[in-house]
Amino acid sequence: MGINEMLTYSTRLKVVLSVGAILTIFLGTQHHFILQSISIAEVKLLVPLIQVLEVAIVTLSSIQLGVSEYPPQAHVEDGQTFDFIVVGAGSAGCVLANRLTEISNWKVLLVEAGDDPPAASNSPGISVLVNSNLPNWNYLTVDDGYSSQGLQAKRIAQLTGRMLGGSSGINIMFYLRGNKADYETWVQKGNPGWEWNNVTSYFKKSERLNDRTIMESESGSLHNTNGYLGVTRPDWSHRTSEYLDAFKQNGHEILIENNGHQQLGYAPASFTAEKNIRQNTANAFLKPVKTRKNLYVLKNTKARKILFDTHKRAIGVELKLTDGKLIQVKARKEVVLSAGAISSPQLLMISGVGPKEHLEKMSIDVLFNSPNVGRNLQDHPMVPIFITIDKKFSSIIENIEPLKYLDRFPMPVIVGFAALNKSQGYPDYQVTAVPVPVASIFPTLLCSTLFTINDGPCTVLAKNTKLRGALVGLVGHMQPKSRGKIILRTSNPEDSPLIYSGYYNNTEDLEDFAKYVEDYVSVMNTPYFRNLKPEIIDLRVPQCQDLKFPSHEYWKCYILNLSSSHYHLVGTCAMGVEGVGVVDERLRVRGVRGLRVVDASVMPTITRGNTNAPTIMIAEKAADMIKHDYET
Repeated sequence: MGINEMLTYSTRLKVVLSVGAILTIFLGTQHHFILQSISIAEVKLLVPLIQVLEVAIVTLSSIQLGVSEYPPQAHVEDGQTFDFIVVGAGSAGCVLANRLTEISNWKVLLVEAGDDPPAASNSPGISVLVNSNLPNWNYLTVDDGYSSQGLQAKRIAQLTGRMLGGSSGINIMFYLRGNKADYETWVQKGNPGWEWNNVTSYFKKSERLNDRTIMESESGSLHNTNGYLGVTRPDWSHRTSEYLDAFKQNGHEILIENNGHQQLGYAPASFTAEKNIRQNTANAFLKPVKTRKNLYVLKNTKARKILFDTHKRAIGVELKLTDGKLIQVKARKEVVLSAGAISSPQLLMISGVGPKEHLEKMSIDVLFNSPNVGRNLQDHPMVPIFITIDKKFSSIIENIEPLKYLDRFPMPVIVGFAALNKSQGYPDYQVTAVPVPVASIFPTLLCSTLFTINDGPCTVLAKNTKLRGALVGLVGHMQPKSRGKIILRTSNPEDSPLIYSGYYNNTEDLEDFAKYVEDYVSVMNTPYFRNLKPEIIDLRVPQCQDLKFPSHEYWKCYILNLSSSHYHLVGTCAMGVEGVGVVDERLRVRGVRGLRVVDASVMPTITRGNTNAPTIMIAEKAADMIKHDYET
């Protein structure tokens, strides 16, 4: 046996974790001492160094040693036929490929533009620290000259995974199902079968919850312990209990979890991570079935166009292989798009299904005029709120504490859902609250690399967290009325589409969001926080310099200029009634045959919470609908 075969996946992952730990320890200690001796302006010099080290970790972890843990690259010939072709091996596509290949006489081809996930992606701790450098599509929204003008490029980065597992390989791993009202709204929009009780059965089908406290609680009946998707809830009570008490003092319920019978309240977060491994859908759903004879996986392969016959039936897909060769593969039963809220509408439009005027402008032959393809884009806009406190923890020890927890989300985190009207059962906004120690590099890194806020505000942030601890609160608007869109840049499938975020084109969102921020920061008035002498950091946003801090008008300006994304794009191939929905309630594309869309783009309205778990649920339900349609 050669050395490559002897190096198991576990061994390779340990190597990556060890290198990552060494580098991060170095950075953590150096950052702590450097902050005490150099000017704040020089702190910015650390960011490029850290980015270089992140790239090194990801590159090292991408080296293939020995046998892959995932399905091997299939050998596919031009003209080869399968029963189903699934385009996109992300949060939905991997689930769909698993469930469809349960029917042993169905041949399923899964097409993915990326490769296997690198080992750094599979480490829950390392992946969070380097997520912007993991394989992704590097999408940016269009500068609309209005929103997000305080960001470095005046455009919003949309991290979208380009690997088996897709964005489930680069997200923050929160396992959140949304609110009952979300799915009842889907039904009201003409989509029977998506009621709360129905979708809950599919959430349960996927889940393998490893948490005795939750299973023994009143919400235990909502969960499952033997599905493919591992879910855990790490214990950070030594760092979060006092903050939970503060939110309770501020009138919020303290919950065991965020996925119980009640969503409103604050709770320790649940994560799609288990046994040192991120539960992206490649690990959870593909790895266990990689030897199925009827599963064919093409990696590093770009889907260019859907092929139709003269009866408007999808009969296959044009693909570009790793070597640049173009081939056509055929589908006996269906083509399924699971390419996500950006690429699925792009593929539809390039293939002739979309708004007639836009397609004609792009010199694309119109197969079916579907005016809402690419429209109805929704997201959860987010702004960071930094509250400094006189709580310094234990200095350098707390700064490097995340290195002890690379098997999980490496920092303490609380997730809260709140409503201004305390009598309603659904939230207006979501809070991700992370307490950080004095001189922590985390807030500055968030400011500069994740939120891509301009240097001025980030320098202010670094100065204010140099000698004080902080509570970092990421506040997100859960149900914005504003809508964006995806349109083609060109008719070339190699060119990325244009993404218009649409943030705050309905000004009610801006007014409401400012109220949500004001509601959140009222936690500073609780007895616990008053003892810590809290102070909201004024980032001195240049666009807001003429407004009084922290007035209501200031918060509106702050939100307008600093909003970035939760990376929760949905709705661009929304299901709904004929004339409105791009797909019907069974996710079949209207106006053509043999084609479905199964991913986050089919959501008619965005769920209240992170969208990965609902996307997996959609794929579970879609698989059953497909099996039913073909009477298996």
